[in-house]
Amino acid sequence: MPGITKEEEFIQALEKSGLNYNESSVYFALIKLGQKGATVFDLDHHFTPFLKRTTIYSILRKLIKLGCVREGDQSKETKKVTLFIANKPEEYFDKIISEKEKEIDKLQKLKEKYSDFFNIIYQEGMEYTLDEVDDLIQPYLKPLVEKGWKITSYLVKKEVPLFEYTVYECMLYSPKSKFLKENSFHLFLFENDIENDTTSLQFFIKGLKNKTHEVVSYFSDIQEYKLEDKKMKFFNKTYPGFNLKVKLEDLKNSKFFDEVIKGIRSYWKKRDIGGHLAKESKHLQESIEINEKEILLNDSLDIWKAVIIPIKNKLFFLWAESYDILKEMVEPIFIIEKVPFNGK
Repeated sequence: MPGITKEEEFIQALEKSGLNYNESSVYFALIKLGQKGATVFDLDHHFTPFLKRTTIYSILRKLIKLGCVREGDQSKETKKVTLFIANKPEEYFDKIISEKEKEIDKLQKLKEKYSDFFNIIYQEGMEYTLDEVDDLIQPYLKPLVEKGWKITSYLVKKEVPLFEYTVYECMLYSPKSKFLKENSFHLFLFENDIENDTTSLQFFIKGLKNKTHEVVSYFSDIQEYKLEDKKMKFFNKTYPGFNLKVKLEDLKNSKFFDEVIKGIRSYWKKRDIGGHLAKESKHLQESIEINEKEILLNDSLDIWKAVIIPIKNKLFFLWAESYDILKEMVEPIFIIEKVPFNGK
């Protein structure tokens, strides 16, 4: 089988410099013509039927921007038609090398400035202080931080889909967490009273659930899971919510939920249940703790629970691994928003 031709070798060399195949082909065609150059008509004739004339124009503009090609004088044969001439390949490669050196220099400076910070985050995780989050959400988080919670992620985004709102996103670590390292606190701030706009509220909740499906599928390696709608009651108030339910069988091969699996395997080993949990689960429910009951029931596990709390023009979306952790997040919201509960 014959090897590649010289022209193919040269075109491949230009591709390795960062050009695509068509750009390399046009540039090499002009290199072969030297100072003579060529018009778009000449190039169109040369590349027919592989490249359209409009495509050649687009490629030439790109090559001029990259410093490969320049516009020359008008063609002697055809007046008022521009010639395109290849710059010396050596100059082009020198330009590429110079740009790469500048990029390397920038990367070196970034490394010197940030690598120590990134290493600390890599080893210990990210943490924000209360002063580093917006004044609007500080009151909701302060009672949690005082109890040892940590703010591990914080974002503010302005969204204008069907509803105009600003969302404050926080990921929080709770000392009570057993297998999920982070719990979510989202505050959506609307321009209108979302609590009393029933149609808009239901539509938004549906969209929020769909978005949760996307997030779960992205961040976990669980093949099968179910978001079950469930009314969540806190103090004397009931709100819409849902549970993320996963089969234990699917959890066995999960890397995302390693901590869950370690806990379950430890219990299985202790009780000598092995992998056939279903047959034994009903007989063991009376002799184990509440959290273990939840693990054994129906051979599935509620990985986390979510609740949606609309209050006037605000909507709080919270999720955590347990009801108790959610309740701890809800109480400051009720106090700050003056929602009456338990006689307070």
